Formats: sequence, C-alpha cells, structure tokens
Amino acid sequence: MLVRDLVNDLVPPLKTSDSVERALAWMSVFKHTMMPVIGENGFVGLVREDDLARLDDKSIPLLELQTPFLRVYVNEYQHVFDAIRLSAAHETSIVPVLDDPGRYLGLITTMDIVAALAKSNSLQDPGGVLVLDVDTKKYSLSEIARIVESEGAHLLSVNTNPSTEPGKTEVTLRIDRVDLTRIMAGFFRNDYDVKASYHQSEFQPDLQARYDAFMNYLKI
Repeated sequence: MLVRDLVNDLVPPLKTSDSVERALAWMSVFKHTMMPVIGENGFVGLVREDDLARLDDKSIPLLELQTPFLRVYVNEYQHVFDAIRLSAAHETSIVPVLDDPGRYLGLITTMDIVAALAKSNSLQDPGGVLVLDVDTKKYSLSEIARIVESEGAHLLSVNTNPSTEPGKTEVTLRIDRVDLTRIMAGFFRNDYDVKASYHQSEFQPDLQARYDAFMNYLKI
C-alpha cells in the first residue's frame, strides 16, 4: 500500500506569511498539534503548537520564527509503513507527502492509515493471531509457513519486532483459522516458544458447558 493512495488535502497547509495566531487557530480547528507550512519554494516543514504557544508576540508571520521547522515528510511512492515509522518517531498525527520533484501534494493522517489497514484483506478475513519468540539467527519464514500450512492453514500477515529478550525476534502471525490449537501444537513440537495466542478454541464451548454444569451441581 503506497502513500499516494491515502494522500488527502482536507487539512490545508499554512503559509509562511500566516501569523502565529492564525496557525494556532487552524491547529485548534483541525485538532492537530503540528501543521505543514508552505513557502515560495514549496514545503518548508512542520510547525509545532507548543513552540507557537510559548511566543509572546503571536502577530509575527511564521517566516520570522526563530524555531526551526521539522523537516519530516514521505515521498508519494513510499509504503505506508514508512509514514507510520515517521509518525511514531516524531509523535505527530500527520505526515506531509511530496512528489519526486519535491512538491507538496497533501498529507496523510494516522487515522487514514488505521482505516486503510483495517480494510485490508489480512484484517477483514476471519482468523487468529500467534506471537512467537524466535532466535534471531534461526528465524526462517519458510519454516514457520511450513508448520502453519501443515495443518491446512495459511499466513495472512507476518510482522517482526525486536524481542525483550536479547538475541530473539518477536514474530506476530495472523492465520486464517479461528482455532489455532493444532497449529500451536505444531510449533511446540518444533521447539518454538509461543509467547501469546489470540483465537477461539474449538474446545472452549465444551469447557464452558462443563463449567456451567459443575456450577449448577454446586448449587444443589
């Protein structure tokens, strides 16, 4: 999914000729703590609400600010994951988008990204989630896929992150099965550390029925 598929112009950029007061008013209206600023030569950067709020003279134009603008943006052909990374690193809910020549096209918001990911096939399809802790040097996606597919299931998505344990990688699997009991057993047989699971076991209704019967017995 490319950034260009999500870019919008619903939040108009500020101009370097706009006053600090106007910038703060726009931030209040659009509910963002940062706003993109455009000058004569194109995109200047993001301006922070906190920096503007500390100024005594709010009538000055943004061009005269002593505080540097935040030069954060993505190219229209980058993946949305790059936008997520920048958004998290700089704690901003918007990410400006530029084309190849460097012209400002618009921006994407974190809500745009969340909505787009929620509509993706990997999230819409029913399934469960497994989280594995894998030795980084032994990590093999093909081996993980083989274990999943040996139970007639398929991987919908895979995400990796550094584990809290040194030398290990946290691997999050989304699988097209609502019951992952047998797949979990397959990972256990292959000496994988299943850190967490989120699924509906086919044995759960039976266990619930037995629990209810036991509670009724105690009431007698």
